[in-house]
Amino acid sequence: MKKVLVIAYLYPPIFNSGTRRSLEFVNHLPDHGWTPTVLTVDSPDPQHCDPSLLDEVRPGTRIERAPLWTRHMAPRFAARFAALVDPQRLAGALEWRVRRLWNVPDECASWIPMAVEHALRLHAQEPFDAIYATGWPWSSFLVAEKVSRRSGVPFVVDYRDLWKPAEVAWDKTSWLQRRLNPGLERRVLRAASGVIATTESFLGLLPQALLPKNRFFITNGFDEDDFPAAAPAPADERMRIVYTGVWRPGYGPDDLYAAVRLLKERGTPKLARLRIVVAGYAPGPAREYGIDDIVEERGRVPHAEATALMSGASVLYLPVSKGVYEHASMPGKLFEYLGSGRPILASAQPVSEVAKTLTQVGGARRADPGDVAGLADILAALCQDGPGAIFSKRIPSELAMYTRASLTGKLALALGAIVRHPRSAA
Repeated sequence: MKKVLVIAYLYPPIFNSGTRRSLEFVNHLPDHGWTPTVLTVDSPDPQHCDPSLLDEVRPGTRIERAPLWTRHMAPRFAARFAALVDPQRLAGALEWRVRRLWNVPDECASWIPMAVEHALRLHAQEPFDAIYATGWPWSSFLVAEKVSRRSGVPFVVDYRDLWKPAEVAWDKTSWLQRRLNPGLERRVLRAASGVIATTESFLGLLPQALLPKNRFFITNGFDEDDFPAAAPAPADERMRIVYTGVWRPGYGPDDLYAAVRLLKERGTPKLARLRIVVAGYAPGPAREYGIDDIVEERGRVPHAEATALMSGASVLYLPVSKGVYEHASMPGKLFEYLGSGRPILASAQPVSEVAKTLTQVGGARRADPGDVAGLADILAALCQDGPGAIFSKRIPSELAMYTRASLTGKLALALGAIVRHPRSAA
């Protein structure tokens, strides 16, 4: 089998939506003729971790971990002053200050030198045929470019997001990042043998003149093992709307909360049937909206609990990020929702990648983002008549193309293409 170095800063036990893409690709690559070695960060911050994610890693997967340079060197510097100050305290102070300054292309920049040297040692021991790097963080792309330049191994970069600022509330960049990152992105693309994006629209937003000929779009997907059988519909009369995900500026269930509040103000018939269960962010907003008698906020939960919530829902709620992502992206959550077999109620633009996919696969309804009244009307209809009256059936043949196993087959083809035709510029 051919060997691929997978450079994925976001990998178990890090708890992040981006983790699932690299985790599932790595789990399925051996079934498509590629043996992966994962290079990820050593000792990530515990507050960003879920140790249970390690249980989902395929047995036998080789995982190599390189530390942040700051975390590696700060204790050594601090030890020199042990007679004057607590070295542990000094090391902590040095680390966060250096990381704050060393933030190009992103806050993971101090991982680059350690990851590059670790990757080159691995290649010297057992050579790789290809390199795959996924971003964010964009530091992973720079690691791939440097390792490729020094080893001659072709690499492909996988855009889960846009490197350039997307002008959305949650995509914060510093002045120095905005100044230097475009040049770094150009350098990476000139050297890359292939580029992957999660949607065709995303691929079109990248700098076309710099892209190599090997261009692919590979969506996110779902793992069938997370949903081994279609769960029966809830047996009681309640209408359970479930949302699992984060809530940040420009992305979250704010339309849903506002719609529920509007239903209360209207005195909607059969509203007592409605129950909203959400997970993924700190409890509190439901009380602020005055709907905590209807909404249960569970906070952050393990992935297995999140999939169980999905499977037990009457309907799943899907928001989409504002800005360019509203039209061009498809959140990973969409595909897990599809895998659960449950109907999907989305707040999404009519002309968007999300709307196109929901129409293709079936079993969904859509309201325009910000159309709280329209969303409230759909919820009222659900309380009155149930999901069977307003949702079409899902189309299994269309759904099958979004399994992780199928999508990893596309990744294997992309890796094969860059090995056969490395550095083929457009």
